[in-house]
Amino acid sequence: MNSLRDRILSQLRASRKALLDIPKNKLSGKMIVEWQKYWDSEFNRARSITDIFTGVHISTIIRGSENETGPDVCLDLRTLIVNEVDEIILKVDSKQIVTPILDDLISKIADTKLSTLLKEFSACKDNQPNSAATIFRTIVPLIIRERARIIDPKHSLATKDDIGFEGDIKMAINHPTLFSQAENKLIKNYFNGGNKVSFDNVVHKPDYLIEKTELSSAVDLLNRILPRIIE
Repeated sequence: MNSLRDRILSQLRASRKALLDIPKNKLSGKMIVEWQKYWDSEFNRARSITDIFTGVHISTIIRGSENETGPDVCLDLRTLIVNEVDEIILKVDSKQIVTPILDDLISKIADTKLSTLLKEFSACKDNQPNSAATIFRTIVPLIIRERARIIDPKHSLATKDDIGFEGDIKMAINHPTLFSQAENKLIKNYFNGGNKVSFDNVVHKPDYLIEKTELSSAVDLLNRILPRIIE
């Protein structure tokens, strides 16, 4: 089911982009009708897992405006249609559930900022994955700092007053006793794998977004290393 869902999401986003890419001076009722005909099969496929009649809703919006050429009217039509596509995208995306952070772990975190960010991450990961990815980049070095305070309180990881995402992770991996070999492997897999690159791109690249499924390994990492800072 995940493969079908991912395919539908990809095509719905492509349809949205295709409509928004039509230049304002070329946008017309006829162009919008042609766009709908091209993508209607994807709206029908999305209906198979959401029961939302997106194609019908779009046809209703367009009805009577097939020959419209006024740019402002056509822009309004496009906005209404994009809203319909966004609604179905959210509905399809909600079918994928991200592994939850163990609530009992969050409730035992002493550091106020870390506890707050974990709660915010947990609250937005299913519906706002890009916001969650941004928060995650701060959560990881905060966990490292708390672990250093327990194991090696004089180490710079425990005493410094700023957050260095990449630098802190590298120091944590190289520390001999901060995390176990198995935990270090998980952190290395995150650091060297695609997730770190994806999360970095969300922050630094203007046109990059992640899929919600990319958060699962981040949550798995949190569930594994959070117990190491609970005394």
